Amino acid sequence: MGKMFTYRGLPMRTWSPFVGCFHDCYNGGCWAKRLVEGKLKDSPKYKDGFKPTFHPNEMNKKFKPNEFIFISSMGDISFAPEYVISEILAKVKQFPQTNFLFCTKNPKVYMPSLISEEWNLDNLYLGCTLETNRDTSKFSKAPIPEERYKVMSLGLKNKFLSIEPIMDFDVKGFTEMVINIQPKIVEIGADNYRNNLPEPSSEKIKLLMSSMKENGIEVIEKEGLKRLLND
Repeated sequence: MGKMFTYRGLPMRTWSPFVGCFHDCYNGGCWAKRLVEGKLKDSPKYKDGFKPTFHPNEMNKKFKPNEFIFISSMGDISFAPEYVISEILAKVKQFPQTNFLFCTKNPKVYMPSLISEEWNLDNLYLGCTLETNRDTSKFSKAPIPEERYKVMSLGLKNKFLSIEPIMDFDVKGFTEMVINIQPKIVEIGADNYRNNLPEPSSEKIKLLMSSMKENGIEVIEKEGLKRLLND
């Protein structure tokens, strides 16, 4: 998701007990992968690069009430083994006054939440990145938006969408897709890392945001979006 956002006046914090991803998004332009291969390349935590890895020592973290914690911002939780997810969920359960967020490009990882009490947590948001309604297969190895939509439109609890980096879309099709998912929160951001992705016009973005707000969705505009809205 790139740089974190501020939610209701508080900056979102990150916690990465699990890192890494094999989606290879935006032709190698993933911000987290760039960071790992650049500034963090000598960090012991990333000695295996961007290979999906669990760091048990991170499970000792403590969290404050009313914080919003993005879990595994430096990877995609869909690559985590079941036992790792179970440990993370147990940790989330220990801090009922703290909000937590998963965000993935393969929401099939959430399927157990439809039947499992382990996942049935009021303080956990199940998030998905959905940049467009168009085919993204030439930009990423992640499931295409239509496949992500099929899962996110199911009866999941506390849904969150990240429309970042927003890519050109069909107004009617994408708007209906987002509204049908019924997310509680949507954050929208631009391609701040200049990966030469196809981008929508400011008119399209404004129509999308207007429809979301009219349907009671809380919309968070990230700082970089101004570049597109001012075009």
